Amino acid sequence: MNDQHTTPDEAFMAAEIHRPGDVPAGTPLTSLAQKHAEAGLRLLNNQLPDDFPHQVDRGDAGDALTQLALGEAIRRTVRSQRGSTVAQALRLGATWEQVAAALDTTELAAADDLRVWAEGQRTLYHQLLAENPDNRIGLNDDAYHEVMRQVAFALGQAAVDARDTHAEQAPRLRAAVAAAPMVDTVGELRALLEQLPDEMPLSLDDHHRAMPGEPDQVHTIHPRLVAVVSGLATEAESKQPGLMLTQVYVPFPAEDEEQAAVATRDDLPAYGELPRAAYHLERGELRAGLKDVTEVLEELAHLVGEVAADCTEHDEDGSQLRVEAKRITHAAERVGKLADTVEEVAE
Repeated sequence: MNDQHTTPDEAFMAAEIHRPGDVPAGTPLTSLAQKHAEAGLRLLNNQLPDDFPHQVDRGDAGDALTQLALGEAIRRTVRSQRGSTVAQALRLGATWEQVAAALDTTELAAADDLRVWAEGQRTLYHQLLAENPDNRIGLNDDAYHEVMRQVAFALGQAAVDARDTHAEQAPRLRAAVAAAPMVDTVGELRALLEQLPDEMPLSLDDHHRAMPGEPDQVHTIHPRLVAVVSGLATEAESKQPGLMLTQVYVPFPAEDEEQAAVATRDDLPAYGELPRAAYHLERGELRAGLKDVTEVLEELAHLVGEVAADCTEHDEDGSQLRVEAKRITHAAERVGKLADTVEEVAE
């Protein structure tokens, strides 16, 4: 057939597609599916015996690559269209429950999908509008806010459902977490998690905790329930319980009950010098806080004057770093002296 009379669809069907990027933009899903099916049929013919009585086209490595590339292209195309299809389904009267069922997911996850899509479409609209005042691609502000009203409705409903569910589960959740004040093995953590909802938020404490001045310590993980805010600063804002894992250093040797009592304390300062300095200073405990600052400065001087200086390529750079390290050391000495003389504000 003459190239002048070849349609884009015919050209695509005849083209070699071995990567998703080989698919021309705007190719209909029907064409993708048809070419994917034809390659699949040739591959399926490979299972026929060599003496099969009829003439058939058998597949090769190119057909297998075509199937892989087109399968990924189809996945990407369908995924990119999900947001607009969800918005259309809701606009035509479908409920969030029906949308979530169609996607085999939760209403909250479906709503978040729609939110991400809408934000991307609004950004696209304004980007293209800056180039073309007649742009009609993407979501303008009115259309965006209309979609977000649907999202807010879903989030609000999810928050109500979550509050009802959590109110029923709260005593059981508290009991399960309280029964495991220390988690020292993967098995113990797994046993605890099996008693908690899969969707419960999980977070890690920023800093390790420890009893100040305790000479012999071992670390353990202390799980506890905390309040997690979702939908912050929206009509759907709500709190739900979440699991936080904190690493705590407990006395050793000591009885399990004594270690558990330490692990569950909520007044333990941070284990590291810098967060411990912040802990003390924020409470007006200047002497303890400044002594921790002194240790931080001494460690910084070591890092700058020895570790970093030894890694420099030029001697001049190393010398400058050692000079700065001495200045930091002098600052540490001055802060250390202040720690012994400063007057703390009485509570």
